[in-house]
Amino acid sequence: MRCDQAYELIGAYLDEELSGGDRTSVADHIEFCAGCRVLIRDIKRTGKAIAELGRKPAPPTLASQIRSLLAKEEQEHAVKRVVCWRMPPNIWRQAAALAACCLLSVALTWGVMTSRGAVDQLQQEIVAAHIRSLLQDSPIQVASSDSHTVKPWFAGKVDFAPEVNDLTAAGFPLLGGRLDYVHQRRVGVLVYRRRLHTVNVFMWRAPGADDAAPTLANRNGHNLLAWAKSGITYWAVSDLDAAELRRLQRLL
Repeated sequence: MRCDQAYELIGAYLDEELSGGDRTSVADHIEFCAGCRVLIRDIKRTGKAIAELGRKPAPPTLASQIRSLLAKEEQEHAVKRVVCWRMPPNIWRQAAALAACCLLSVALTWGVMTSRGAVDQLQQEIVAAHIRSLLQDSPIQVASSDSHTVKPWFAGKVDFAPEVNDLTAAGFPLLGGRLDYVHQRRVGVLVYRRRLHTVNVFMWRAPGADDAAPTLANRNGHNLLAWAKSGITYWAVSDLDAAELRRLQRLL
């Protein structure tokens, strides 16, 4: 299932309105699509925020103010010999419920479109940065397979201390590291090699973010694997096979 097909079914999936093959297809797609997982998380967060808006009680004076306005209008209509019509309470409740539903629909639509655009843009930036590094003479600024050389090099250049591991014994030799600029921030990048494939692992600090299991996406022929651990967001990108990229993530 492609992302554009999943987008049309995610709302029904969250409302548990799907069954059979459609629900299984959406669930399988979400498991391997980083963008759609983020989209679902944002939809749930938006829905929760909107639901909480209605928990604040109305001011005690609101009812008396409404009655006063209605009484004033009734008097004016009586002077003009116009039949006064008062809306029944149940109609008010129905109108309020309809207005709340419209507000929720607009907010969810806005949240979906905003989240989808943000994820797409981030993926595009990371793939572009990866390709840009390969077009240069060297994709690294500090060339070393020694973690004790690469890790100190990042000190003062990024606002966190990255975990740096040489994985030569596992078939992923560390080439070195560099700085890049992604998602309007300076990020650290570790560069690994797997046979003839270069893997860029982008890292930046995400204070307060929960740990997140790896999610896979594909863009322009490149696999992207995103996860979060100990307040750090990671994005690994390469034209390497997805299974190999997942293996590297488990080693990091």
